[in-house]
Amino acid sequence: MKTKTLNENFIEAIKEKIPNSVNLASVLMDTLYIGKEAIYRRLRGEVPFTFAEASIISNSLGVSLDQVAGANSSRNALFALSVINHKHPIDTYCAQIEDYIRIYKAVKDNPTLEWYVASNIIPQVFYLDYDNLARFLLYKWMYQHEKINYIKYFSGLKISESLREKQKEYVKISKEVALSNFIWDNMMFCSLVNDIRYFVDINLINKEEVDVLKKEILCLIDELEQLAAKGYHKPGKSIRIYVSNINFEASYSYLEANDFKLSMLRLYSINEITTADRAVFELQKEWIHSLRKYSTLISISGEMQRIQFFEKQKLYVNSL
Repeated sequence: MKTKTLNENFIEAIKEKIPNSVNLASVLMDTLYIGKEAIYRRLRGEVPFTFAEASIISNSLGVSLDQVAGANSSRNALFALSVINHKHPIDTYCAQIEDYIRIYKAVKDNPTLEWYVASNIIPQVFYLDYDNLARFLLYKWMYQHEKINYIKYFSGLKISESLREKQKEYVKISKEVALSNFIWDNMMFCSLVNDIRYFVDINLINKEEVDVLKKEILCLIDELEQLAAKGYHKPGKSIRIYVSNINFEASYSYLEANDFKLSMLRLYSINEITTADRAVFELQKEWIHSLRKYSTLISISGEMQRIQFFEKQKLYVNSL
């Protein structure tokens, strides 16, 4: 089905959920936290709704995305592939961050909201506060993608101030979730160190840049250790951190509230696929919770294991 047809069907489905006396644009502005003109561009069909926007509207207004797309079979599920466009990598990366911000703005005040992440790499919401580390992980993806060949050296990748602000906004708003749970692969910092070392070995990152990255990573480890010891971002915003005793092959996450369910799977380093399909959500939730059986809680409790874990991470980083 063409994007234009999907968008038109989606708009019609929204209209069916709203009384004639209520202004559609005003409802969508309040739901999506975007401006009046941006809403009207979507309603006129000039810009399609993103999957993140459609998911928020679906959960807020009860619009069935399956019916809009004609995917009613129990064997089908709709996924949104949030992939960085190799022709415009920085622009689409920024749009991806904006989508995340929009999702969290829509649900952050729900007191029942719970966020679960099982990650074999450092989650974005931790490293995006560190400019050079965030730039390195974007650079690594761009270098690996053979169609993006206009940046060779790490020093050649420049990040705009507006993108920095978006990254930090995403980090800030993610801390508003009532309860966050993280299961970390015990090798996630080791993998990062190996990545940096590779680019050093092929002379694409110089010693000064390594020193800057090393300093930021050690600061991040200190921040995470303090966070784990406290067990909260701020009062009322709790965090539970587990360290897995086994390695796992991908990063999985989900957001759940009494009226909102969204599951995500990290893909191709910094990309992600997202779905609001309830059957997929339950499978993802079950898988993530199964990983806790092989994990140790290091937030608030598990002081000895917490100290050992972070000391081990510092040894990895200091080996650079």
